[in-house]
Amino acid sequence: MPSATIGQASQSAGSVELAQTSAANGHDEAVYSTFSTASKRCISFAASSAAMFSGLSSFVYYPAITPLAESLHTSVGLINLTITSYLVVSGFVPSIVGDLADRTGRRPLYILTFAIYFAANIGLALQDSYPALLVLRMMQSAGSSSLLAHVLHHGIGG
Repeated sequence: MPSATIGQASQSAGSVELAQTSAANGHDEAVYSTFSTASKRCISFAASSAAMFSGLSSFVYYPAITPLAESLHTSVGLINLTITSYLVVSGFVPSIVGDLADRTGRRPLYILTFAIYFAANIGLALQDSYPALLVLRMMQSAGSSSLLAHVLHHGIGG
């Protein structure tokens, strides 16, 4: 639907962008945002980038299965268990994090899950044992799947 900017007004908390939009019922409504256009683009870019981590972390791992098994002196079946654990954790952690986000706020949990994901990736780069690989892959999944679920469920702006 077309939108036209009416103007901008100043407010004590910051600038407010006022845009006129056509609603489905034919009435015009004013839409307010405390974010500038540049800020909205930056937020959209950051959230979209975070949303790609889950898929990237999952699929980049597949070509390294055999070399990982050889370097950790374990079987390919045990390495495949790390993939299964990644998927299981990515299935249930977002529901826990979503409930916590409703109680404590989304921003702190978004930062926390990104920190968990980042720390797990550092740990994965430095680990040299199978148990560490298994635990860190589950941590990586907990962080990345929560980021994706947060972006998909709550949207970028809401």
